[in-house]
Amino acid sequence: MEIIKKHTTTVGLTALVLSALLTSMSQVFYAKQVQEVPTFLFTGISFFITAIYFSFFARKRKQLNVWKGNIKNVVKLNAATVITFMGFYFALKYVESAIVSALEMGIGPLFVLIVAVFAKESIPRVQWAIALGTFIACTILIVAVISGKSAVQMDLTLPVIVALIASVGCGIGAVLCTIYSKRLSEAGWTTSMILANRYYGIILLSFSATFDIFFNYFSGNISWILAVTVIGVMLPMYLLQIGIQYCSSLIVMMSLCFVPIFTFFFQLFDPRLSWSPISFIGISLLFILGVCSLYLEKKSVSE
Repeated sequence: MEIIKKHTTTVGLTALVLSALLTSMSQVFYAKQVQEVPTFLFTGISFFITAIYFSFFARKRKQLNVWKGNIKNVVKLNAATVITFMGFYFALKYVESAIVSALEMGIGPLFVLIVAVFAKESIPRVQWAIALGTFIACTILIVAVISGKSAVQMDLTLPVIVALIASVGCGIGAVLCTIYSKRLSEAGWTTSMILANRYYGIILLSFSATFDIFFNYFSGNISWILAVTVIGVMLPMYLLQIGIQYCSSLIVMMSLCFVPIFTFFFQLFDPRLSWSPISFIGISLLFILGVCSLYLEKKSVSE
């Protein structure tokens, strides 16, 4: 039994790291493309295709009783998905991609612990230390943006402020997505079933916001949208769902701290961006805390 638990944890951690790698690659590419395309055009097409794809596999299982008692969790998961992804892709339009992902992933672990406190769960001191460390790292990154010392030189305008708030909101939404996905998984839902039913809200809102301009942008952008959908949405989300199934909520959120460091190095190939020492310090701190968290999880399973 212990050997099986070690194996499933290894599978979960590996899936989380691979998901982070693919996500970071797609973020850098998307951040460049979205400057000329409405954000919600991408989210509508991308998540519609993703939902259709996973629906095909979900229906093959024919499990009719899984909806009983789980409708509320599906609705909450859809709401959390809207907060997470629509806020995230909006923020990428105005803020450095590495900082957007860092703020999203960094605020998550602290919020997980706050939820655990309200649930009256026992929390080791080391987890509090790691979560507070991520909060400090996020503060450093926000200062980098506000002071104009991030990789993207920009003025502190209202859209930038909203983008920073959206980035933090993404972190809270990501935690809620993890919680409700885990509940569905524990209720017998497969990875495909969860991914097929979590995007109704984001699809509806995206198409409602872009129905009048949809065909103006569709033909000239469908090829890269499809590429990002497969490599940057479908595959990473599938791997992330596997990680959620086998790892704790805190570890899922901490492992996502790999995304900013990967994104930071991938974005060095983007000529629009310049080297930012402050961004590097904040993102590196998040990466170190993420590695520490994964090590502690692995150690606790071994014991």
